[in-house]
Amino acid sequence: MNALRHDPAPGKTALPLVALAVGLGALGVLSLGSGDFAFQWQPVPPDMPSRSVLATATGGLEVAAAVLLLLSGRLRAVGAWLAAVLLLGWVALHVPVVVQRPASIADWLGLAETAAMASAALMFAAAWAGIAAAGAIRRGAFVAFGSSALVFGLAHFKYAEFTASMIPHWLPERLALAWFTGAAHALAGVAILTGWRRSLAAWLECLMMAGFVALVHVPRVLAHPDSRMEWTMLFVAVTLSASAGLVAAMSGRGGTR
Repeated sequence: MNALRHDPAPGKTALPLVALAVGLGALGVLSLGSGDFAFQWQPVPPDMPSRSVLATATGGLEVAAAVLLLLSGRLRAVGAWLAAVLLLGWVALHVPVVVQRPASIADWLGLAETAAMASAALMFAAAWAGIAAAGAIRRGAFVAFGSSALVFGLAHFKYAEFTASMIPHWLPERLALAWFTGAAHALAGVAILTGWRRSLAAWLECLMMAGFVALVHVPRVLAHPDSRMEWTMLFVAVTLSASAGLVAAMSGRGGTR
């Protein structure tokens, strides 16, 4: 099978797909190495039976999905579906938490981050496999990702001081930057939901998230190389950036079969 036979947006998905594989695979390696889940992004109860075994198995599946995503044809399709199912599992873990605390923006943020990743992976999997429901899944993914971006913006507004504390000290007006990035998330979410300049909005969202990776998370990892939390935040941010890139790549006319 030709590697590009089912590519939903030939050429445009290449870099986001590699980034998705790197992010998800690295998170899997962290689970394999620690025998644990990815902190608040995989909120598995601490009293879950055989929790360490489940975490290790999940990490192994995440690594497998990442490797398959870098291959071609049917193997890439398998990797895309596996990544989508795993990330949908992350989403499911957050639903009970949100139901218990529906007024908590922090809990909605966890759901939104995982939903953004899962929706992009599922959209790509359906398009690559060429299934009949790919168009409907694509439309649903735009709703999920756009709604998630709105939550990102709301979280920046709600926790502006904390967001500002994450911004490098050498940048001026950090609180203003926290508000600005929150507004950027929200505007991107509206554009993705409504379809107005959707591709441009998603690419700008991807670029902003990639900026967070470079300016916020990489320096924090370099400052605390022994911190699994910092490494986890880095690769969650990479995976989110990749997801925005996939949404952007598949937002144009070439994004459907």
